[in-house]
Amino acid sequence: MHRVKGKVEICALTGANTYLTLTHPNFKKWNHEAMSIPVHCLLSYLYFHKKPHTRINMYKLILQEDLLVEYIKNLIKNNIAYLLWFAFYFLLFSILTGGIMAFLYIITVLLALTPASENIWRMVEGVRPLRLKSEKERLLPLFKEVYQGAVGANPKLSKSIKLYIKEDMSINAFAFGKSTLVLTRGSIELLNDECLKGLIAHEFGHFSHRHTEALLLFTVANLPMTFIIKKLTNIKTRINNRENRGSIITSTFIGLYDILYYFFKAIDSVGALILMHSSRRNEYTADAFSIKSGFAQNLTDVLIEIYSASITKPQSVKEQLRSTHPHITKRIERLEAVIY
Repeated sequence: MHRVKGKVEICALTGANTYLTLTHPNFKKWNHEAMSIPVHCLLSYLYFHKKPHTRINMYKLILQEDLLVEYIKNLIKNNIAYLLWFAFYFLLFSILTGGIMAFLYIITVLLALTPASENIWRMVEGVRPLRLKSEKERLLPLFKEVYQGAVGANPKLSKSIKLYIKEDMSINAFAFGKSTLVLTRGSIELLNDECLKGLIAHEFGHFSHRHTEALLLFTVANLPMTFIIKKLTNIKTRINNRENRGSIITSTFIGLYDILYYFFKAIDSVGALILMHSSRRNEYTADAFSIKSGFAQNLTDVLIEIYSASITKPQSVKEQLRSTHPHITKRIERLEAVIY
């Protein structure tokens, strides 16, 4: 047990290795023996703390915790493409803008590391918690059963993961952040319980490999890049709609702008291809986790259901390269190779 300036005692890392349990004499006045807080919130507090020596002592203490180091290693190992591409964006825009974009990136990164970013993204995605009695009676037992199998595959899986619903009649499930697992209304209405278990097990695989955290970090922290590309595209559209480009000076400016526009679009396109390749690989990894947690047949059944219900034309090479998921038949083939 360690004490930092007589204020807070740090006892242990708990849960998914992202929380610190703190004790303090004043906690008893508030009817709490201890308090658990996310590591990223503690780091944000320490970063802005007025006393440098307190920050240094706390950083040393945290970095000595093997479990936290393991958590960071897993986050980087399983999401290297997202993190490297984000670092590239950060360096590029820092150089081009003289540090202005670097400041914006730091702000968005700090935002992405707070619980608020996940709450905001839930609102953006339009998801809601389970409210109806029928939803809770059917879905919570399924969720708990799959969670037990997932914990068997990864004992460090977070206990904070909760189930949400998106009012969308397509058959789908997705996850983001540290604790948001979403089933669509279509999945709940159209699939049986065994198939739902397969969807949930697959999403637990994304949590287990930190895909959800890296995706939220990349999405929120990369808002400056998204904003710039959108604005450049809007300006490019207005320029193309001009019937008369005017003087030589105006034409020269438009020519230089075109160079800038296509430069950023090229970078964005290359980044998209790299990230989509990483995303497809992550899907196979989450499928493998479903096998490990004991729900290979469930996931196979639901993928077959989705494939049977889908009517799509063959993908072009370009569409395959820009797809977030491997072709569903490839995933079914891998699962059936294990089952049979």
